[in-house]
Amino acid sequence: MILVPVTIFSFAYYFFPNNRNGSGGREDGSGVNCGSIDGESITVDQLREAMREGRIFFRLNYGEWPDNSEAKQKDLRRFAEQRLVLNYELENYHIAVSTEAAARFLRQVLGVKPEDNVSPAKIVEALTKLGQEGGVSLEDFTRFARHQAGQEYLVALIGMTGKLITPKEAEVFYRRENEPIQTELVRFPAASYYSKTTPDKKDIEDFYSKREADYRVPDRITINYIQFDASNNVAKAEKQLGTNLDEHVTAQYLQANPASFKDESGKQLSATEAKAKIKKQTILYYSLLEARKDANAFMQELTEGHDEQHPYTQADLAKLAQAHKFTVKTSAPFDQQTPPKGLDLSAKSLHVLFSLRNDDPDDKERSMIYAESPLVGEDAVYVAGLRDRTPSKVEPLSAVYDKVVEDYRQSEALKASKAAGERFEQALEAGLTQGKTFDTMCAAQFVRPKALTPFSLSTPSIPEVTDKEEYYQLQDLAGRMHPGQFSPFMATADGGYLLYVKGHLPVDESAVKRDVPLYLARMRERFQIAAFNAWFSKQYQLHYVAPPGELSATGG
Repeated sequence: MILVPVTIFSFAYYFFPNNRNGSGGREDGSGVNCGSIDGESITVDQLREAMREGRIFFRLNYGEWPDNSEAKQKDLRRFAEQRLVLNYELENYHIAVSTEAAARFLRQVLGVKPEDNVSPAKIVEALTKLGQEGGVSLEDFTRFARHQAGQEYLVALIGMTGKLITPKEAEVFYRRENEPIQTELVRFPAASYYSKTTPDKKDIEDFYSKREADYRVPDRITINYIQFDASNNVAKAEKQLGTNLDEHVTAQYLQANPASFKDESGKQLSATEAKAKIKKQTILYYSLLEARKDANAFMQELTEGHDEQHPYTQADLAKLAQAHKFTVKTSAPFDQQTPPKGLDLSAKSLHVLFSLRNDDPDDKERSMIYAESPLVGEDAVYVAGLRDRTPSKVEPLSAVYDKVVEDYRQSEALKASKAAGERFEQALEAGLTQGKTFDTMCAAQFVRPKALTPFSLSTPSIPEVTDKEEYYQLQDLAGRMHPGQFSPFMATADGGYLLYVKGHLPVDESAVKRDVPLYLARMRERFQIAAFNAWFSKQYQLHYVAPPGELSATGG
């Protein structure tokens, strides 16, 4: 198994001989100023190579290749600048990454475990296919792996101070993060005050007049459409895929991160289960392609015979559908934020549908009645046309009276809960200052605190708090308070609460002995990375000079 990664890079060197001598030749960039590092100009080729490495980095970290948007291109340029400075530092520190080290990194990239019996040819094939998707070569992968492995060496070297953390210091931090905190929570739910809100007609009219915009109905449209289901094309898809489907699935599995394949509960799928999932998705993809062919053919027929003298009509879809014995469906009215029930349309498809018109004076052919191409959903393709449009309008109070009453009462209940919480906060502060206990003050103010399951800063959850964001906020509050202290009233969407820290419980000593060694290793690693990042930021500012008129990567 040790020889396998060496063989992989031997293949890469054989097919890409320039790799034998570093990064290959350099061009002068034909006068293009790409910036400089320590006074030496960056060539166009160097920048392009670094940006291709950036594409690989984005694919491995985000699961998709970066698009050509301005934001993504800026990110790639930023990565490339930092990569070139990193290369400079690797040379400066005389760090030469061995073939074995780079190869081990490349196997990790593909998610290939040491015990996996994967041939070098298969790995090269997987990298080649992956590179073809993103416009990068096997040479780019080789260079990327060497530079990433080199960065790990630099982190270990520059971040050496992180290793100076002592076991005793780590134990202090571990105890801090794992010390159970006893807390009590006092809630002020808005629902408790809802029954006390009794608006009259004037209250409702005033509430509505100040919030008319909240009762505006957005533009809505109704469409006619024909649905081409992917499920009707499974046999065609399987025939097209042929006998190589299983090999294709295996290659896809190798290209992806095995940990990314999970079931609905978040548990990682086995290789067999993951491949079954890939196979199902592949068949669906090709089935959709077949459905789109049918939709395109229908769309082509729909466009025939139309010009300014023979404009499109809304009846064209039904006529052609009848000739093919297709069923025309009509959606319920819907707005641009909410797809109609039964259609799995993306935001982009909804935008297309809302651009349809039947009254544009410049559209003599009335071609804007229909989407100019089929719309692809998750498991079907649609040919769609506009039926009618309902413009946006503010609903009169009479039409939304019950909703306005409900909104008013909810609003007033929230105000009342906030006022009650803030009164309790003030009373509690005064009572504790006078030496009274938390329980005494709760009884005096007629509130009932709830004792929470003791939790530490590392406890992932507790049964009494199901909302994750709220629980994280509670952890943060508790971690910043001492026993006997309480938080300010914290307003929420459904009321609010106040947290009281009753005390701390001792840490499990057996857990301390068991966990601190691993905790120390992780802590040293975090400090190593932090030290490296601080050093690299300084080196970047010292050595990199951006082209005229451009911001550097650390300059925003």
